[in-house]
Amino acid sequence: MEITILCKVVDNFGDIGVNWRLANKLKKLKPQNKINLICDNLSSFKKICDQVQPELALQEVSGINVYDWNAYDFCYKEFSGRNNSRLQVILECFQCGRPDWLEKILFDDELNHTVQIIMIDYLSAEDYAESFHKLQSLTRRGKVKKVNFMPGFTAKTGGLIIDDGWKELSPRKEDGHILFFTYARNWLPVVNAIRGAETCRGKKILCAAGAGQESFVKAWGREDGIEVLPFMNQTDWDKMMKDSSFLFIRGEETLSRACLSGLPFIWHAYPQSDEYQLVKVNALLERMKKYFSLEDFGKVAAAWQAFNSPESGENDRRLEESVSTMLAMQNHLVKGFRDFAFDLRKNGDLGENLMTFIEEICIM
Repeated sequence: MEITILCKVVDNFGDIGVNWRLANKLKKLKPQNKINLICDNLSSFKKICDQVQPELALQEVSGINVYDWNAYDFCYKEFSGRNNSRLQVILECFQCGRPDWLEKILFDDELNHTVQIIMIDYLSAEDYAESFHKLQSLTRRGKVKKVNFMPGFTAKTGGLIIDDGWKELSPRKEDGHILFFTYARNWLPVVNAIRGAETCRGKKILCAAGAGQESFVKAWGREDGIEVLPFMNQTDWDKMMKDSSFLFIRGEETLSRACLSGLPFIWHAYPQSDEYQLVKVNALLERMKKYFSLEDFGKVAAAWQAFNSPESGENDRRLEESVSTMLAMQNHLVKGFRDFAFDLRKNGDLGENLMTFIEEICIM
């Protein structure tokens, strides 16, 4: 079987992070399958995978064929040959669309076999993830089938990618560093909370590369106690997360790792119009609620909601106070986060669930 993954790199490489993790998982599950990863920004890809050579239209990395989305003539020739037989299963990830050369192949009259497109959507804790999971949709040609496959936090979704390093919960290092990886905003209230927390004394603050790094470094205002990080490959990033004691994180790829880590964390959702990020934040909080006492959950929810609310004098005060409270309670909160992480593993691995689904629909 040949599986082709489509990826557009958007918003600080989270898309390629998920897709690269998924490609490796699918290859490990069925080594006999051919896995193609078609990426529109190989220079960004290289920042999380040192082996990638951005100037090549085709290369093999860890047994996976990596294609340059933008190499129109080369890719058209590669995939249109042999009566288009290489196109069997296409994973269209995060509403990325399809390259023009692929569109031409799929909707050309010469296509004489069925191609299955599986839409891998964004990770969400909202209820629609369950109702959209495995829902079929129409295309403009009968031989091109399309179906949704939803990552998620429940057994009625595809679950999360649980690769080898994440199958078991690692012990938390109580004296581990604090990792900060967010979008940009005024972070002075959070800096004040960290500096005032007894549970953070002596811990190094690691500030990850990306959109929020500059604003956090500015808020920190001095060189001591902080380490400004470069972009890291996925293996080193995973290890660094596990070596942390508390996480401030953003994005889908890092959010999924944080949920599986069992570490106390605060999620910074991508800011959206009409404050829709709070809908997403509250949906995930609702999934986590049962793992905490009512009082403890209220403290977690207050910090997450302030972290994701628009900047204002009033919210800055709420932000500093609620983050201070959560940092002070971090050791006490670990059990709730670990129980949540343990139960997520019961939903199964996204890669395994997806591979089972692919085999079912291809046989049908």
